[in-house]
Amino acid sequence: MLNTTLKWLLILCAASLLVNGLLYAGTGDRTLLVNFVCNAGLALILAIWLRLARNKK
Repeated sequence: MLNTTLKWLLILCAASLLVNGLLYAGTGDRTLLVNFVCNAGLALILAIWLRLARNKK
């Protein structure tokens, strides 16, 4: 159950990264860049957590 939740959160972060990246490339708005960086950090944390959860099995 935890792995499934983490996978969906990681997919959501990846989609958000894509959308924010495209919006930033189109508009150049700095708040979108901050959102992009925050989403990248969250995706990295989730990926590490997912990897550790798989190693425990």
